[in-house]
Amino acid sequence: MEFVKSEEMKKSEQFKIMIYAKPGAGKTSTVRYLEGKTLLLDCDGTSKVLSGLPNITVASLNPRDPIQDMADFYGYAKAHVEEYDNIVIDNLSHYQKLYLMFHGRKTKSGQPELQHYGIFDSYLIDLISAYNNLPKVNVVYTAWESTRQIQMESGQLFNQFLPDIRDKVVNHIMGIVPIVARLVRNPESGQRGFLLSENNGNFAKNQLDNRESCLQEDLFKIGDVDANA
Repeated sequence: MEFVKSEEMKKSEQFKIMIYAKPGAGKTSTVRYLEGKTLLLDCDGTSKVLSGLPNITVASLNPRDPIQDMADFYGYAKAHVEEYDNIVIDNLSHYQKLYLMFHGRKTKSGQPELQHYGIFDSYLIDLISAYNNLPKVNVVYTAWESTRQIQMESGQLFNQFLPDIRDKVVNHIMGIVPIVARLVRNPESGQRGFLLSENNGNFAKNQLDNRESCLQEDLFKIGDVDANA
């Protein structure tokens, strides 16, 4: 075990970000705003929106063998990490479904069994931790959005948007990713942007700077902003 004094700790120059939104809202398109060379794993077949853009290498996940493909992609990313500035997993919600369907095909009922859900929960935590620990590279995860009901101490109930990941582990996953950002569209201007601070209506967090929201194209421009500007 290594002990480091807090004043000697250095902030990482790389970021780990999860972005989520409803299907078709522009999650994959946000990848175009990453600087440098990007390696992307396409889990849901939406990478065509990036066609023609420079410095993006796409690997397409085989839906019939998603677990092996994910292992192969991680192995490639780890071996070639010095060749890329960014790793993108697009998206975790669909990968979750493919994982469970893969195991379901091996059962008599054709559906995943209870044990498969528990195994997936531990597997996903290990997977995110492994990608987070890749050195000197930014990591971006995408997910669809879901809702959950929250009850306040007063007894008031409200629905909160959050990434569409299994309930048993979604809090854990959001806890180990420094930025969790919800992509929304302004109905009046049509402009897209990210919410970076939590409220009753959506889960979001930003542990890397003081921004509470930003335009879609500014998400990866990490750095504090002048609140008085």
